[in-house]
Formats: sequence, C-alpha cells, structure tokens
Amino acid sequence: MKILIRSTTLDGEPIPGSGETIQAADCLEVVELMRGQTPFTASRAPRDYMTEVLSGIEGGPTQPLPEDAAAAAAEFLTRLARHGLIEFLPDDKASDPWPERFLEALETVRLSGRTNMLDHPEVTRLTAEMGYPEVAEWLADHRREYAAFVLEGTRPLGKNFGGKEDPAPCADK
Repeated sequence: MKILIRSTTLDGEPIPGSGETIQAADCLEVVELMRGQTPFTASRAPRDYMTEVLSGIEGGPTQPLPEDAAAAAAEFLTRLARHGLIEFLPDDKASDPWPERFLEALETVRLSGRTNMLDHPEVTRLTAEMGYPEVAEWLADHRREYAAFVLEGTRPLGKNFGGKEDPAPCADK
C-alpha cells in the first residue's frame, strides 16, 4: 500500500501537489511509519496517536475508532483521505490487472439481459459461454475486485486492494 501525505499550510490546509510518499505492507504499518516521523509522536501508543490527530483535524471529540487495531488504522487513513490530508496511490506494480477484453465481455453479458450483474457466479458462467474464457477465469479468481467494479466503477487492484490476501481490505479513497 502506498500513500501520499500532503504538506499543509500553517492553518492545516493540504497543499495540492505536495507531500511525502510512504509505502508499507498494510494500513497499520502506514500508521506506524507516520507516528514515527517526529520525536513528539513516536513514543505515543498508535491508538492515542490516531485519536489525537483526528481530534486536531475534526475539532474536539471525534467518532471513536474501531477496537481492532487494523480496522482502526484503516478508518484513520480513510478519515485523513476525506480531509484531503493523504491520498492513496497505486502500487508501483499492477497486481492482477483485468484481462484485455474485460469491459467488452461484461457489456455483452449485460446487454444479453440474462442475469443481474451482481450475480457473480452467473456472470462468470455466461462470460465463458459467450466466448470470453480468459475473462471468466479472471472473474472466478477475483470476486472482490469484480464487486468493486460493479458497485463503484473502480479498476480492480488485486487481492484486498492493498495486494495482500488479508480478509479485511484497507480503505481506498
């Protein structure tokens, strides 16, 4: 996972096109790297660090973070992104890109009217039946990425959007 931490004005407003890039294995590791950037925050517990940062940004008491450390880190990064203070960047390597005829295959299935596009198993079956075996194979192995494409229109990034097999994906914008 890779993020851009934006530089800010003295008023705390993000400066577009500025910042430092951090790359880590997951959301919790990103938070650890952020926390360690200054001697003032390096010694704080991760939860205290995240709560203090959010309190300063959101003003006063904030909505509490989840109890699970990984979920808390994902929520923390998501909230920073909503304020424009960080930006999620694509990894340097494209992991599991969709097949070349992906959009053509899905449009063919959709126009056929033979299934609801949210019915992943049936879309996979019909894709193979309609002459797109490479897309059907990809769909069989990339359920989460397909769901993100159908529901959000986002390009699949692989595994859990951070490139790992972890069952809980990190926030992505």
